[in-house]
Amino acid sequence: VYAFSGSFDRLPASLDRALARYDLNREKAEVEKAITESKKQWTALFDGITDFIFMTDSKHRIIRSNLALASTFGRHPKEIIGLKFSDLFGADISETECIEKNSSRQCTEEKTINDETYLISSFPIYYKNMHQTVYVMKNITEMKRLKEQLYHSDKLASIGLLTTGVAHEINNPLTGIIAYTELLKMKFADGEIQRELKKVYDSAERCKKIVDTLMTFSMQKTPSKSLESINDIIDRAIVLRSYWLRSNNIDVLKEYENATVYVDSQQLQQVMLAILINAEQAIVNTGRKDGAGIFASKYDRDDHKVTIKITDNGHGIPRKIITMIFDPFFTTKPAGAGTGLGLSIAHGIITEHGGNIKVESSENKGAVFTIELPTGIGGRHVLPDFLHSDESKQINKLKRTMLSKE
Repeated sequence: VYAFSGSFDRLPASLDRALARYDLNREKAEVEKAITESKKQWTALFDGITDFIFMTDSKHRIIRSNLALASTFGRHPKEIIGLKFSDLFGADISETECIEKNSSRQCTEEKTINDETYLISSFPIYYKNMHQTVYVMKNITEMKRLKEQLYHSDKLASIGLLTTGVAHEINNPLTGIIAYTELLKMKFADGEIQRELKKVYDSAERCKKIVDTLMTFSMQKTPSKSLESINDIIDRAIVLRSYWLRSNNIDVLKEYENATVYVDSQQLQQVMLAILINAEQAIVNTGRKDGAGIFASKYDRDDHKVTIKITDNGHGIPRKIITMIFDPFFTTKPAGAGTGLGLSIAHGIITEHGGNIKVESSENKGAVFTIELPTGIGGRHVLPDFLHSDESKQINKLKRTMLSKE
């Protein structure tokens, strides 16, 4: 009885120790579970970021990467451990300040890699007495394009205010010249005088057309729109340059789809002509004898839009100036050979029609201008499929119907 009672006296102490161990293990399990959950959350957060995030060791090998970087190359993050930046991107890292540099300071730079623009930031860290670097790469290609587009639009708006004032000032004396020339033509019947007055009149008319072009550029002139075949507009522009194209041994190929749009045909012809002249000059400057340009039109029935692609095999456009070719007064031609307004005005005309224009090019590989135009205005003039056939009676009937509603 004494022995039993002694063990009984010691029992609470044993229970206390057991309970303490149980509580300690439970707390430890809860902490480990919390750590595991926290790790999963951080991994999900790390992999959920669409920017490229990776870490390199002192030998510039990747030791950690998020899913965005790895999946870009069709791999799992574990599969790119041990690789270098150049192994993935194949980029010329000799010109890269932030990648694979033994730098002890934060670095940020903009770098174009494989036709994509990235903002690269590096952050040096020290872990377990080892030099490591964290990199963040943000793809800013689209952001940069929008920024350049906004900058260009702002330049167009500024130059538009200038051209509006100049155009109005020139228009007044031109109107007087044309009017008085008409009066003189009625006053003198002599044939020689009539011919000389006609020269004055024609010159004044040409000046007036230039003023109208400037007004279009400054968005002050409302387009006079009607239903037109985009292919006919292209053909008329080609005819205007036919002599020079033949003289320079340049062939023009056509890849047309039937496409009718509601546009100002004169303005659209001006756009085609401006691009054609630039292509012609680009081909001539190469000195090649097999110059060629391709006009291709395509009608998208689902989106109700027309796409025109103008391709040439000229010398191409250098990367450093391709973003400036739609800027007012920008030209690579020698003084007196061009005003630099042709493509700027073309851009303004396409924008006024609710479309967009862009260019893709590489040096010595030609250029491709792409124009997208809606088939109508603000959805009011959505053209039915039959309009894109060759049935001219239906086209003319729809023309009369639509014009009567304007």
